[in-house]
This record gives sequence, C-alpha cells and structure tokens, in this order.
Amino acid sequence: PTAALAIELRHDLEWMGSEAAAVEGLLAGRPSLAVFLSRAWLTGLFAEPPGGQEPAIVLLREGRALRGLVPVGIERRRAHVRVALLGGGAGSDRTDLLAARGYEAAGADAFLRWLHEAFGARFVLELRDVPAESALWGGVHRANAERRSRLAVQPREVHTLPFLDLDELAAPAAPGAEWPWHPRSLARHRRWLERRGTLRVELLDDERAVLEAFDTLTRLLHERWRGHQGGSALDAPRARAFHRGVLPRLLRAGHLRMLRLACDGRTVAVFYGLAAAGWWGYFLAGYDREWAGRIHLGQVTLAAAIDRARQEGAAEFDFLKGAHAVKYLWPVRERATLDGDVYAPAAGPQARRARWAAGQALAACVKAGRPRRRG
Repeated sequence: PTAALAIELRHDLEWMGSEAAAVEGLLAGRPSLAVFLSRAWLTGLFAEPPGGQEPAIVLLREGRALRGLVPVGIERRRAHVRVALLGGGAGSDRTDLLAARGYEAAGADAFLRWLHEAFGARFVLELRDVPAESALWGGVHRANAERRSRLAVQPREVHTLPFLDLDELAAPAAPGAEWPWHPRSLARHRRWLERRGTLRVELLDDERAVLEAFDTLTRLLHERWRGHQGGSALDAPRARAFHRGVLPRLLRAGHLRMLRLACDGRTVAVFYGLAAAGWWGYFLAGYDREWAGRIHLGQVTLAAAIDRARQEGAAEFDFLKGAHAVKYLWPVRERATLDGDVYAPAAGPQARRARWAAGQALAACVKAGRPRRRG
C-alpha cells in the first residue's frame, strides 16, 4: 500500500454480490479460513448474531479497490464498547482479518486505527479463535511500540488444531491396497464392519438429504453426550437454527462435504465437513454407538472422509479445533489459534480487565487450596 487504507463499515452482506470476484480472490489466499468468512457462513451469523452483538463488516480499501475485510460483532455497554471478531468463540473454529497478500500489516493497522476513531479509548477487542500467525497480534504490538496507543493485551487460551498434509503422504503400493498412513487398527475394524453388512459412503448433494443427515447427526450427538456437562454442540436451539440455515447455502456455494455412511441401508454415521480450494475441514461427526458395538466407527468415518478428500485432490485435511486422541491416529501436524482480549486505556475497559484478573486470581487460590488426591 502507498497510503493508509480507508475504512468502510457495512451492516449487510449485499456488497459481496457486486464485489464477489474481489472477495473470492481474498478467500483463495486463505483456504483454511475461507469457509468461515464466506458469504454463506456469514449470512448465518448475521441472521443469528451471537451474544446480542450487532454484526458488521469492516472493509479495507485502497482507493476503490477492496484490500481486506474484518467481520465484527459490536456490543455497546455502559462503561465500554465490546468489539469481537464475528463467529470467534461462537461456532467458527477460526476467524481473522482477511487481507490481500502484502496488505496484512497495513490492514491490521487500519483496523486498530478505526477502533480508536470509532470508539475512542473505550473499546475492548475480543479475539477468539484467531490464528497465531494473524497480523492482528503484530498490529497491537506496533501500536504500543510506536506509542500510537496504550493497549493492554490479556492472553486467555491456546487451541490446538491438528491437520494432515495430504501432499506429503505416500500412496498405496498397489491399487486397492490400504493407505500406509492409515491407523493400524483400521483394517481390523473394517473387517468387523463387513461382517455386519455392506458399507456405503455417500457424498450428499441434495438439500433435502443434507438436512435429513443433519437431523440424524443431531440425534447421534445428543445420544453420545447425554448426561455430560454442556451436552453436545448441537443441543442448543440457536446452534441448530444456525446450521439448518447455512447448510443449504454452503451446499450451493460448493463448501459443504456431508457424508452419510450406511450399512445395508441403515445410516450408521454422518460426517459434516467443509471445503475450499483444496482444503477439507472436519467440523462435526457422529455415529450410532449402540449399533457399532466394539467397532470403532468414528475412526472408520474419519478414514472415509480423508480418503474422499484425497480422491478430490485436496492438499490438506484439517481436523479443526480440539486435540482429541482419535485425530492423532494419523501422522498430523499442528497449528494453533489464540484467545485474547485487547483493552483500550479508558477506565471502563481497564475496570473490566481488573475484574477478569481478580476472578482468575481467586480461581487459582481456590484450586491451590484443594487437597491433592493420591494415586
């Protein structure tokens, strides 16, 4: 950029129609982020804003050219203004500032400058599920180092996201042979499955079939997590409404990979996946535990999805957020997203920062005072 980027704030997604090519170009440069910032996904967040937020899009322009965007949720409180990256911590496994290559730092600086211009020193910027390599972290550091502002950063959580680099994995030695990087136990469980019946893996491309599979997935996950604190990811009515709204849009946009596994005609597992430009993401999966018995049907389901991604020519299979043991049956690599809060220097944001720190200190004291259990 030859000058500071200009900011335009929009409260709808209609601009994405007229500037679709520019947006698609930006998304193509970040395939692992693309689905969560696509119009299909954002439409659901605008229709069902998380936590009472006012959804908006911060557009970054150089002249008339679109150089980046940041989806945000704004909540005006008495003592401060809470600004969050839309979807982070509320359904999107990652979110970030999206900028053209070479404009990342300028985009982060422009976004932080807009926060100051729009809200003065009264804002709290909530960053949830933001990649560790995001330009926003450097933007906050530069703002302080150059004394353009006095921002306090409070780290909260680190999330691990395992992924498979499919391009580096060896192909089977012969047609029809087992992939050498599959889990060792997979062949055994497939043999047990074959004794139960004929397994069929379908990639669903019909809206009605997709929604029926989603209802099945909702039931399977509810049964799996019944009695556990918090239940399943789809127990909340808002979560179900969000996904039922975005699934048809994801399907039409080519971002949905919904697999149904059936044994002798009976649906025994459902895989809810996402895809963009050679990237596959594992969002949710569920299987009939009672029917499966000793068969590790979850492992079989993931293997079927990875095989399908490989057949499509995908370069990466992303297990998304969560370091669950089943994901490490494959030779994964890891990346991370971070949670943190950025506090402006006014009294309201700093009071919120102090309350959070006091709560953390109290929790640590309570935990330290508990007697240790002996093994």
